[in-house]
Amino acid sequence: MKRIETLEDLSAYLAEPYYEFGWSDKLTTCERVAWHLALHLPFDLDIILKGTRTWDDDINREDGDFATELDKRYGTAFSFDNQELAQWLFSTPLETLAAHTSLVIRREELNKVENYYDAAQDYYADNWYDWEQYRDGEITGREYIGRLKEHVDTVERHVAEGRQLGLTMDEIVLHDCTWGLLPRMFDPDMIAASKDMLLEAGRELPQRPYIWSEKGKEDYAPKMLAYAARRLQEAGVDIGYGSEYTVEQGYLLNYFSRLYWREAAARPKE
Repeated sequence: MKRIETLEDLSAYLAEPYYEFGWSDKLTTCERVAWHLALHLPFDLDIILKGTRTWDDDINREDGDFATELDKRYGTAFSFDNQELAQWLFSTPLETLAAHTSLVIRREELNKVENYYDAAQDYYADNWYDWEQYRDGEITGREYIGRLKEHVDTVERHVAEGRQLGLTMDEIVLHDCTWGLLPRMFDPDMIAASKDMLLEAGRELPQRPYIWSEKGKEDYAPKMLAYAARRLQEAGVDIGYGSEYTVEQGYLLNYFSRLYWREAAARPKE
């Protein structure tokens, strides 16, 4: 266990061969720290700001589940809900380090919605343009952090509004699929259509005995997409079904494909 007294000490610590694998292209102290934090190490202000504590580093990183072990020990610290972290990001003079650290938050937020909530996932993906602006010197690191927080706040506010309307997370996700983006409002007609689509999706899931297979998903998802297109047409919304590809179609097809496998995994084998 080593005591980290200065940022230079931290740079030397991360430069050891023990940490070489995985970040050979990370040349600066700030980039190495960001990589290190990305492995779910606990966020410790004292260490980052020339610290007063030793680094808790007794976890075997040769174990493929070390990230899970770290989460179990410390929980997910990389969130704007972590008040200590959020305050540091907006106040530390180490602005470059803060900007790189905020990328860990971005990754954590993406992990929450990846392969489930396409509209939010793509909305977070748009934030990468902000990062490129920062790297090109067009905005400051602090401005980038602020923009990322705006993205996170927007998604959280939208989900909270849906919850206040009594919607389940599936209903929120499916409602947003019908827009092809993360909308700024909930439309009553789209809410009704989403509820109908979910009911139909449940009815169309094949019952046992049935072999849950890729072929089954290939049949199920397009069938549900066709139903969704008809239902949305009744509400005055044309998603281009049968004439051209649209983002809405892609979102809906992905949703129903995942629903098929999710329900398959939840059902007993016998």
